[in-house]
Amino acid sequence: MMVSLGSSTPTALAWDPAMPVADGDEPLEFRLNLLTESSGLAFSLRNSAYVWTHNDSGDLPRLFSFDEHGQPCGRLFLRGVKAIDWEDMDCFDDEGPRLLIADVGDNDNNRDSVSLYLLNEPNPTAKSRLLASLHLTVTYANGPQNCEAVAVDVHNRRILLLGKSAILATLHEIALPSLDEWPEESRDRKKAKHIAVKTTIVRRLPIPLATGMDICERTGDLWISSYLNAYQYKSAIEGDLFTRLGGMPTIVELPKLKQIEAIAIDGSDRVWVSSEGLPAQMQRVK
Repeated sequence: MMVSLGSSTPTALAWDPAMPVADGDEPLEFRLNLLTESSGLAFSLRNSAYVWTHNDSGDLPRLFSFDEHGQPCGRLFLRGVKAIDWEDMDCFDDEGPRLLIADVGDNDNNRDSVSLYLLNEPNPTAKSRLLASLHLTVTYANGPQNCEAVAVDVHNRRILLLGKSAILATLHEIALPSLDEWPEESRDRKKAKHIAVKTTIVRRLPIPLATGMDICERTGDLWISSYLNAYQYKSAIEGDLFTRLGGMPTIVELPKLKQIEAIAIDGSDRVWVSSEGLPAQMQRVK
């Protein structure tokens, strides 16, 4: 989750699971058989008592929302698109709560471009069928590659994409579209506004098999998940992003879930990861 400073966002009760879950001692099970792999994870900004997630490749273009007990509460079907390989998502505040859905998976490194869908966040307790507002088709500066980790940095007006590699991962950035680029909401709108972009390489990182990424709203810390560990790049380190990422991150052991696929930070700065398998689970990182 990323929130811009000084903004006001609709919200309600905070995410408040049972104490063993809140303390990271037990996982929270998503009680929905339709969710077999929680590949992306993001806490709602319209109502912070809910969390959004989605399946990996092979599913319909849809998101599921859950409450603090793991009960399904809402659903979003994204109209007019195919879910080729959804790998990550983000909720961010840019003069209102927004969603980003990242169709960026490319295990065979053969996609000429990948897709990011941006839209206003719907009510997480409702069933919605919506068009994306913006459809960004993204080509990488160094050619096709697999990616499972995407995060929005509103403060610096950029979207970060981290490749998935066995040894060195390439971090890319593109500009976050300005508010002027968002189309007006209208019932007559038939499709998302299309914007083609090419990434700029930030730097290479020694993070193997990255599966998710998020930025802490309060601290600005960048968190990256992999199959074994989480990596925290603290914003207190002086310098720009390139300089900060050249330092040694804090390495944090992950909960013993089946296979970690996503990471998200809640409104209380707690870090959570989610997994594949049925039932899919999420657990706090201690």
